[in-house]
Amino acid sequence: MLSRLIRQILFVLLHLVVSVLVAIQNVYHRFCVKMSNLPKNQTVNNEVMTVLGHVPLITKELKHLVVLVDTDHHTLTDLARVVIWSLVFGISYVSFHDITGKLQKDEENLFVEVEKQKKGIPGCIKWFDKPNLNGYTNGIQANTISVNILSYNDGRPKITKCLQQISQDNTLCIRSSDEFTSQELDRTLKTIYPSIPDPNLVLYSGPLCCAYGLLPWHIRLTEFIQISIDHSINVNNYLGALYKYNKCDLRFGK
Repeated sequence: MLSRLIRQILFVLLHLVVSVLVAIQNVYHRFCVKMSNLPKNQTVNNEVMTVLGHVPLITKELKHLVVLVDTDHHTLTDLARVVIWSLVFGISYVSFHDITGKLQKDEENLFVEVEKQKKGIPGCIKWFDKPNLNGYTNGIQANTISVNILSYNDGRPKITKCLQQISQDNTLCIRSSDEFTSQELDRTLKTIYPSIPDPNLVLYSGPLCCAYGLLPWHIRLTEFIQISIDHSINVNNYLGALYKYNKCDLRFGK
C-alpha cells in the first residue's frame, strides 16, 4: 500500500517536471518568434556579411547541399534564408527534401519569400520549375544557385515508374538489343531525374538521422550533419554545420 502511494507521488512529481519543461519550451519559442520580427532586410544583410566573412575559411568543395525539411518546424523564411546564405557562399545547388509532403504544394510561396529576402543581394537563383534568370546584377556577374524541391515520391515511387516504362517498352532511349542494359537504365533514369550532381552534404534537424527516401546511390559519399536538435535554423548553426563538413575526410579504402 505504501509503495503504491510512493509510486503515485513520483508519477505526480514527474508529470509536474514535464509540464514545467514544456512551459519553458513554449516561452523559448515565443521569444524566438519575437526575435524573428526584427527588421528583415537589416537582419538578412548582417547574415550575408557574416557568411562572406567565413567563405575563405571553408575550403572543401560543396557543390550540392540537401536540407531535410520538416514543415511542422521549418518556416518558409527559414528555407529562404538557407537559399540566400548558400547563394552568397557559392553553393551551386540546394535541394529541399520535403519529408512531410507539404512543401512541394507551397513552392510558389517559397519562391515569393526567397525573392523578398534576396532584395539588394547580388546573384541569380534558378528554379527547376521557373524560367531561368540571367545571372547578372547591375552588370556584375555573381554567384548562381539552382533550387529544387524533392519528396519521398521522387525516390522509390519514381524508380517504380521507370521500371514500368521499361516493362511497357515506353522508354525514350534507343535500344541496342532485346535485353535492357544498365547503361540504358541509367539513361532512362536521367529522363525522369533533374540533371544535378550527387549531394555532398545533407543537413538535418532534430534527434533522428534518417535518409527519408533519399536514394542510396545518390548519397553513398554524402555527409549527414545535424544542424540543430531543436529544429532551429539560423546563420550560426548553418555555418557550424559547414565547418563540420569542412573537417570531414572521405576514405574510399583500397
